[in-house]
Amino acid sequence: MPALRRPASHARKGRRRRPLRTAGLVALGVGVLAAVLLTLYVGNRALVAKDALEQAQGRLTAFRAALGQPGAPSTARLAAQLRADTGKAAKQVDDPVWSAFEGLPWAGPNLVAFRETTELTDRLVRDGVSPVAEAADGLGVDSLKPRGGRIDIAPLQRLTPAVARLDDALRTADGSAARIDTAQVLPQLAQPIGALRSTIREALPVTTELRKVLPVLYPALGGEGQRHYLLIFQNNAEERASGGNPASMAMLLVDHGRISLGRQADSGDFPHPYRVPPKTWEGDWARIFGPHTSTYLTNITFTPDFPEVALMARSMWRDVYGGKVDGVISFDPVALSYLLRATGPVRLETGEELTADNAVQYLLSGVYARYTDPRMQDAVFASAAQSIFTAVTSGQGDPKAYLDQLKPMLDEQRLKAWSVRGDEQDLLLTSQAGNMLPADDAAATTFGVYNNDDATSKMSYYMDATVAVTARTCTVPMYSVTTRVTNTLQPSQVAGLTQYVLANQSGLRPGDDRQRVLLYGPVGARLDRVEIDGRRVVFGTNENWRLNTVPGATGMTEHRPAVRGRLGGRPVASVNITMGAGEHVDVRAVFSGGDGDPARLAVSHTPKVRPVPVTTRTEACG
Repeated sequence: MPALRRPASHARKGRRRRPLRTAGLVALGVGVLAAVLLTLYVGNRALVAKDALEQAQGRLTAFRAALGQPGAPSTARLAAQLRADTGKAAKQVDDPVWSAFEGLPWAGPNLVAFRETTELTDRLVRDGVSPVAEAADGLGVDSLKPRGGRIDIAPLQRLTPAVARLDDALRTADGSAARIDTAQVLPQLAQPIGALRSTIREALPVTTELRKVLPVLYPALGGEGQRHYLLIFQNNAEERASGGNPASMAMLLVDHGRISLGRQADSGDFPHPYRVPPKTWEGDWARIFGPHTSTYLTNITFTPDFPEVALMARSMWRDVYGGKVDGVISFDPVALSYLLRATGPVRLETGEELTADNAVQYLLSGVYARYTDPRMQDAVFASAAQSIFTAVTSGQGDPKAYLDQLKPMLDEQRLKAWSVRGDEQDLLLTSQAGNMLPADDAAATTFGVYNNDDATSKMSYYMDATVAVTARTCTVPMYSVTTRVTNTLQPSQVAGLTQYVLANQSGLRPGDDRQRVLLYGPVGARLDRVEIDGRRVVFGTNENWRLNTVPGATGMTEHRPAVRGRLGGRPVASVNITMGAGEHVDVRAVFSGGDGDPARLAVSHTPKVRPVPVTTRTEACG
């Protein structure tokens, strides 16, 4: 039987399919090859960009280490290298093939996130880091060091606009980083993106503050003409709410960075009392503090409101000496001891050496034992101020050490400042130096506990205090504030003290101390009650006993009735206490309500000779 044969037409079809299959395979192969090549192309660009960014990260670390350091590499040169690295990385991701691959389902989100991160890094370096690097080139911490009584303030003019550009660039970068979608991004990429976001957000508060400070720092240092700053030296041995008796003052002159100390004065150079006080207050302020606060220079610090202290000091100085007073700066012997940590020891005109370790004891106690003449005491204080001033303005000590000591001065509210210029004062009020109590309780529910010596003595050197605050989170928050004031002087030590140190008020025994304790509650709160050693206080109507209309007011027998009122939206109580040698008194105030969060508590207190332990606790209502 003959073999079957396919029809011719069928055979022809079979022969035609081979070229078609071959063409399809070739096309597929070309497509695969193209995809592989394009993938390799994009991958290679990603690797180049990654390497450039890693190199940039290393340079950025070197750049940050070089800022402000003497002998460090040029920050401008480092920034140029940094720009080259980030620019190279940005060029790799600015590519049409890269853009096309961003549409792929798996690789796309990673490529988009990588590109956006690279672009924002390049913009940040170009628009923010580079201007600061060029402005700060050659500058170090030593650049701010006084030399021959002068600070070179010219760099401040270069840094001010550069820091503003950096702040703008960081804000833009922060917004861009927040918009990067990392939901489908590999952890290896998501982690550095998160780190970048954190770095930007950590830097923003710093640049924000610098942007506020730098524009006023240049004129404040006399860049636009001579400035006159009144220095107040608060003596903690005679406590006041703001720190101490401000019996010593001096005028600081600053002209284009050159600093000099002008006239020095003490309380004896001013009327006591002023027949017509240079500045007066009415209402609750007058009822709580009384007329003596604004008629005696030594009493102007009875209030913790430093702007009011500064206004009274400025008015009294100008009343006696006239002239300009552009601002007021206050500090105390403890702050001076911190300053001596930076300058090292100084020698007084008396030949004695003042150090960080002996300054507090000597200036607040030793000087009264050694010199009984108040004029000699004032001379010692003036000599100490002059010696430390000379050490600072001559550049003695390490600039970094000065910056390190600035923190405890501010944290303990020992350094305060006020300016007659509105923009500078607004800035100061946002800082720790501007005032002791905040205007509101947005950051924390803040209480004030302050001590005012009421014995005309230097017994405050022996007074210690503790403060404890407990909040209860009821429907209406409840707050208990307890301060224990302790007279650490022992009975056996009393005989060794001079009359100048001991209480000089009738009704007080040697070794006794009498104080007015001020208690401030939260903004918008109510004062419910105050107790002294467990006994409830009966409030009078005026601190001046002659104007008091409540015969049974606590303290009335000593002509010092307890009073209360509202200041700055806060409830305030003022009560009088007396302690013998080795004794203590507990004062407790109860407040309710207010605008603050009971879970966030803070306390402002008189900066005393020794630290004041503060404890806060929040507990559930029950």
